[in-house]
Amino acid sequence: MQTSPSDLESAIRLLSDPDRLRKLPRKVQNELEVLLTPSGKRDYSNDPLGYMAEVLEIGLWSKQVEIVKALMEHKRVLVKASHAVGKTYVAAALVNWHFDTFNPGLTITTAPTAPQVNEVLWKEIRKQRRNLQVKASSTRPKLGEPGSDHYAVGFTTESGEAFQGRHEDHMLFIFDEAVGVQHYFWESAEGMMTTDNARWLAICNPTDMSSAAYEAEVNGLWHCITVSALDHPNIAAQLKGQRTPIPAAVSLSWVEHRIKEWCTPIDVDSARAGDLEWPPGSGVWYRPGPLFESRVLGRWPTVGSMNVWTESLWILASTPKEQNAFDSLEIGCDVARFGDDFTSIVARRGKTAIHHETHNGWSTKQIAQRLKELAAKLSTSVEDPTEVIIRIDDDGVGGGVTDQADGYRFVGVSGASRPLDTESYPNKRSELWFAVAERASEGLVDISRLPQDVQQSLRRQAMSPTWRLDAAGRRVVEPKSETKKRLGRSPDDMDAFNLAFAGYGPEVSYAPALYT
Repeated sequence: MQTSPSDLESAIRLLSDPDRLRKLPRKVQNELEVLLTPSGKRDYSNDPLGYMAEVLEIGLWSKQVEIVKALMEHKRVLVKASHAVGKTYVAAALVNWHFDTFNPGLTITTAPTAPQVNEVLWKEIRKQRRNLQVKASSTRPKLGEPGSDHYAVGFTTESGEAFQGRHEDHMLFIFDEAVGVQHYFWESAEGMMTTDNARWLAICNPTDMSSAAYEAEVNGLWHCITVSALDHPNIAAQLKGQRTPIPAAVSLSWVEHRIKEWCTPIDVDSARAGDLEWPPGSGVWYRPGPLFESRVLGRWPTVGSMNVWTESLWILASTPKEQNAFDSLEIGCDVARFGDDFTSIVARRGKTAIHHETHNGWSTKQIAQRLKELAAKLSTSVEDPTEVIIRIDDDGVGGGVTDQADGYRFVGVSGASRPLDTESYPNKRSELWFAVAERASEGLVDISRLPQDVQQSLRRQAMSPTWRLDAAGRRVVEPKSETKKRLGRSPDDMDAFNLAFAGYGPEVSYAPALYT
């Protein structure tokens, strides 16, 4: 670009006068900024939306704009979305922005299968670049030359080469169909998120709560965005009888077909949080099934066929409830079995969890002493600490704690022992998990007073265990060792939580005498 001194002087004067600058058309503002850049090119490093509008010449709807803005403010963004709402479209635009803007810079995308990589995301990347000088390969998902310090490339998770200690100041990771991306790749990508300019976008239909994508949401490190098909501008337009603004995206007929197929009609009087009035304002209500929740509403299913706890249960348990100061105090303790496990203690008063703590490497003597101290500390002036029920996991080394009761009401609970309901459960551990989840469904569990980090840890542990039916048709919760493999740690906090809440609720009485 050829510029004269007078051009530069005029540009400087305008750029230093914000009031005058704002009155100019956006295109003129951009040209003025280019005049003052050494390369003669607009700097889009902090303006991906400007790049998409001016270079790619594409438009985005509000949720897509929210995703782009979020990635500029947060290092990690997880998008849970319906089908056909443009999540891949915005991911492709971010790949193009990052490649064109940062040199050196690396952009790596991945998805579970080759078609998902090359025929979905990278097809859109190529389409968006049709008018740009640098083209994406028509045969391979790449821009630039992998191995250099400036390229974009797509891998499947079938290839281990995708994540092998690659590092650059500017890095962007895109995980497409993220629920199908194995834990190993999440861990490997995390190991490369070491610079201030590293960014990571994961997009998915939220179908599997045992996935690494679900764990990403509950670990607190990710900014999470939900994109429902019902929020799409096509749906709003068609409900008004107007033409769709984005023809290739989700349609009203598709949504209504999914409602008939994946939802259950209900009475308005039985409607609860998460149910759907359709059409809006009609007074006709539906209860979404798990497929509708994940593939239309963009949320984790609240009815899990193989998970003890569900998302709706956890939301209910997290909702503050009235606390009764006269409810009794009870304590649960899961004793660590191995060196990397934790002794976890949870206390509750009535339906309300009021205390949580964990310890590593403690002896049975230390644990027993701490339980007695907590009974005294958390008791009211009219309560006798020695009468507080303290349930202790009695399997393994836990028996050594129970033996040190010394007049306190220590109650040993063996997860392998006989349950109260022998027709429904093969062992007491399975019964405890389902009994406490049932209490939560009846509004008899309140975790809202625990610190947020504790709630997040409990949520992750609650959602992880799966169950199956045995040959007798009884519900069997998987062994703790299996849950530990998935979580990377033992669900000690949730086991203590179950012990603390085991006796609450009028519908089932877990009398201490039954635990001997």
